[in-house]
Amino acid sequence: MGKKVLFVNQEIIPYVPETEMSHYGSEMPHLMQEAGYEIRTFMPKWGSVNERRGQLHEVIRLSGMNLIIDDTDHPLIIKVAS
Repeated sequence: MGKKVLFVNQEIIPYVPETEMSHYGSEMPHLMQEAGYEIRTFMPKWGSVNERRGQLHEVIRLSGMNLIIDDTDHPLIIKVAS
């Protein structure tokens, strides 16, 4: 088993329109996985992300925490693609 890598990007194809950054966000994890790394990718769920088309569903055991940013409480909801 290779090293574990968490890849965080604001744009990943197919969840957002194609841009240079979304191509990078999609291709880089694939290349690293082929090189033997164990990859997990995270991306914020923007309003334009279609949950049905992306086959996203909530992971209850990981959701429910809150993030405090500038004294504002934000619920953390983790969703994964099938």
